[in-house]
Amino acid sequence: MIHLVLLFYYLSLLNLADAFLTVVGIENSLITEANPLMERLYSLDLSHFILIKFSLSLALLMFIFYKKVPESQIVKALTLFAAICYTFVFGLHGFWLVQLI
Repeated sequence: MIHLVLLFYYLSLLNLADAFLTVVGIENSLITEANPLMERLYSLDLSHFILIKFSLSLALLMFIFYKKVPESQIVKALTLFAAICYTFVFGLHGFWLVQLI
């Protein structure tokens, strides 16, 4: 259970960092949003993009706060998969940040 809670914290943090880095990257014409759904949301309204990203992180934290983190095998697998994917995305953000220095 503790590992899953840590992954929820990790995903929440990465999601917020991704939101910040995405906004900085797009606003400075350094990157484009690769996720078609989020790209559409971003192009419609930046505040909605930020609200959705914040809400997703908040939802993960609420599961932890209320001690309702699902423990099924599918949730564990999906959470691990999401953490791996988000780590990769965060690495890509790091790559373009290093290119700026």
